[in-house]
Amino acid sequence: MNNEATTPTNIFSTVTKYLRVYRHYLIACGICIVLSNALMLLIPYVTKIVFDLLERQGTDKERFNWVLILVGLAVLSGIFRFLTRRTVIWMSRCVEYDLRGEIFAHLLRLSPSYYDKSRTGDIMARMTNDLEAVRMMIGPGIMHFTSTVVTFVVAMSFMIYLSPRLTLYSLGPMILFPLVANRVGNMVHRRAMRIQDHFSAITASVQENITGIRVVKAYRQEENEVEHFRGLSRKYFDLNMDMARLYAAMVPLLFMLASLLILTALYFGGLEVMSGSVPLGTLVAFFAYLSMLIWPAIALGWVVSLYQRGKASLERINKVLATEPEIVNGASGTYKEKMKGRIEFRDLNFQYNGTRVLHHINLVIEPGRSVGLVGRTGSGKTTLVSLLARLYPVERGQLFIDGVDINDWDIPTLRRQIGFATQEPFLFSESIADNIRFGVGDASDEIVREAAATAALSKDVENFTDGFETVVGERGITLSGGQKQRTAIARAILTDPAVLVLDDATSAVDTETEDEINRRISDVLKGRTSIIISHRVSSVKNTDLILYLEDGRIVEQGSHEELIVLGGRYHDLHRSQLLAAQLESL
Repeated sequence: MNNEATTPTNIFSTVTKYLRVYRHYLIACGICIVLSNALMLLIPYVTKIVFDLLERQGTDKERFNWVLILVGLAVLSGIFRFLTRRTVIWMSRCVEYDLRGEIFAHLLRLSPSYYDKSRTGDIMARMTNDLEAVRMMIGPGIMHFTSTVVTFVVAMSFMIYLSPRLTLYSLGPMILFPLVANRVGNMVHRRAMRIQDHFSAITASVQENITGIRVVKAYRQEENEVEHFRGLSRKYFDLNMDMARLYAAMVPLLFMLASLLILTALYFGGLEVMSGSVPLGTLVAFFAYLSMLIWPAIALGWVVSLYQRGKASLERINKVLATEPEIVNGASGTYKEKMKGRIEFRDLNFQYNGTRVLHHINLVIEPGRSVGLVGRTGSGKTTLVSLLARLYPVERGQLFIDGVDINDWDIPTLRRQIGFATQEPFLFSESIADNIRFGVGDASDEIVREAAATAALSKDVENFTDGFETVVGERGITLSGGQKQRTAIARAILTDPAVLVLDDATSAVDTETEDEINRRISDVLKGRTSIIISHRVSSVKNTDLILYLEDGRIVEQGSHEELIVLGGRYHDLHRSQLLAAQLESL
């Protein structure tokens, strides 16, 4: 994993590239902020003029004109403030949209090993809660920060113009605001990181319980899971209350500093007015500008909070984006020819998370031949076939397809020509037809029905009210295990692959249905390389070559008859299954 994206110098590059894309929104927002605040900041000065007219006893027309100017300034300032909010929020939503798309696209590029180590709930939290925190930072955060800076510069300029001495008296307490904001900001950042991390834990817990609801109910663990979730939720509550206590202390502190600022200005300003060196209108205008500075100074604490929360969330998002896929098209990955299906393993060794899984695999599968893989659970059968599609990295010189090192194949071309049907197929919340045509999006209904018939699925679908348009629900929840497996077989067949892998793909169907599938699929297997993984001897006995794997090694290989004569592990497996079938028939 590459963590460079979390360094302080480039942590914001993830969003700044989008801010450059939408810079016209930022420019428009900046113009509106300047105009809105400039117009608002003219109001105290116009108020000073009105007071001066009252002191000089100016005409009613003069006073009325200046009052109209005050109203006009307020209306125009409000219009530009509305445009500011509309522009910056629109911009932040656009960035959120683009960034969410980038994260999702990157997640799909990552290798399966990443998901083996990461919790789904944590990933979902980064796509939702963390992304919203980043949006708040670059939307309202930028808007309020810019407004604060503009207000400070303009108001301070007017204050210096009105009374340099009073401005100097006010600077003392004002210096404390940024010091307090910086101190509080660091504390907010640490708490925000803990809150976001724990939110991921809560999301993961909810996701796991919903996905495994049948297991929870079957083992009557509802109360235990509720108690576990209550503990997680309580900790999340405590973390947020800790943040709330920090806010509770911060806001009164800022108001206290604001009061100190007002009292200082009031004391020295009163002395100036009584001595006659400062007119009353000037003092009123000065206090108006001073009041305009107080709220941005207080709001600075909220802006700092948005920044720290957004920064913490951006760090978490960057960790995902900085993760490089283990499998990428290298400079040599340019081979894009039509696959013939010749597979060769040359002394292949493979380890996962530091543990050796496959040992010295030597095997040649000629095009159009069928191979059966049997062995105990954990013997390495699924890992072996997963390497064919480069789902995991393979060292150069150990695996060849059509005589070409698998690292030299273009990955999309390679995977497009290998079909997989697994023991635990994943179906999407779409119709049966859409799940079957998942690998070939433009497949016609007729082709979909043919693939379903080959997988012995048609009869089941005919009994559904909506037929092939029946929506299967999340993860195919409305289908039985056998129906899901047959849907996956149909999906693999539809892609017309050069190499077809059936990984225990009929384990959830009865023997009679399995025989029907084997009969129907025999025509499909002709002319293409096929690898069939099964715990049932009946599924592999007709293949050209059978391999028995144990602890990641090929310990026996040959045809069904040859292995029976050998009298080894395969023979024992065959005999035990025959005995089990005889007992079931009694």
